[in-house]
Amino acid sequence: QHSSELPRQLVPKLWQGLKAWTRACATTTSWSCGFTSPSFPQPWPWTWEETVAVDTSFNTMRTHRVCNMETANQDNWLRSGFIERREARLAYVDLRFTMRDCRSFRSQCRETFSVYHREADSAADVEAPGIPGLREAYTKAGEVAAELVFTLGEGGGVNRATVPVGPLSRAGFRLAFRDRGACANLLSVRAYYRRCPPATLGLARYPATAAGPAPTSLLPVAGSCVDGAQQADAPPTMHCSGEGHWLAPAGACRCRPGYRGNRELTACTAIEDYVSLSNATSGGGPSQNSSGLSCGQLEEQNALLSANGQMLEEQAETLGKLAEAVARLNATLDAILRRLPGLLEEEPEGSSSRGEGT
Repeated sequence: QHSSELPRQLVPKLWQGLKAWTRACATTTSWSCGFTSPSFPQPWPWTWEETVAVDTSFNTMRTHRVCNMETANQDNWLRSGFIERREARLAYVDLRFTMRDCRSFRSQCRETFSVYHREADSAADVEAPGIPGLREAYTKAGEVAAELVFTLGEGGGVNRATVPVGPLSRAGFRLAFRDRGACANLLSVRAYYRRCPPATLGLARYPATAAGPAPTSLLPVAGSCVDGAQQADAPPTMHCSGEGHWLAPAGACRCRPGYRGNRELTACTAIEDYVSLSNATSGGGPSQNSSGLSCGQLEEQNALLSANGQMLEEQAETLGKLAEAVARLNATLDAILRRLPGLLEEEPEGSSSRGEGT
């Protein structure tokens, strides 16, 4: 949404509509924009005119300009072609413009202009000709005021403004700009809508969704559980905010028996040991239900785990007793080894008398 991403020029007057061009970020989708002053059987003598301007880098760009304050009761209109709505419920219009200081004029002057829009079912659906037809057909979206103004012969800054347009519900719409006596130069226009990007949150997938019909909208969107997960108490739901962010989760998904979720809660993966135990309880064959276990199978597994636990406790007790017996045997052997040298040194009884008799 930086100024470098905005179109530098407005398309010529024979422009027919807007085509999707760039995605400035994950949460916006844009239209390129072109405008034309309306034609009447007797053209209004004062209106917006297409001009060529030079920016601070000396690049030429087409702009639309109006500056007719010397005549009272100005009512100048600049309108776009038909813009297909697509999935948008609310559009935003980014403007770049300059405004001349009213102190430069002695006549009536304004430093504002207005943004209007009109919905239609097709490009062929046009308003009645003339200024009265425009006033009746178009709805005001907002008033744009200049924060930076310039005096003739002196430099000035470029104003930026964003105007929400909607709610939108028909096939498309047109934009219009109305001047009531300002000296303005419209440098660029960017129309876009916000959307929540596709996301996987809380073990549920949510599709890309256009934001609601108001900047403060919270649009409920139903999600679908990821593979290996199932709905918990209530269906998974998130809310797409007017800014294009997922908020306010409701409901949930949880991993099925035999699966576990990752840390980000974006996927459920099978537990290998759990599946092996399931196969063991079914007689060594493959599991008949790879997506989960029945209540009967769970009860069998719990009974098997309980029996295995008791067996392990009995084996641990037996091993403890065996260890105590080995310890006692080692103590006896140590005692025997300590007495063995003394026993070897002692002579048998009667050995001396037999020697003397010989």
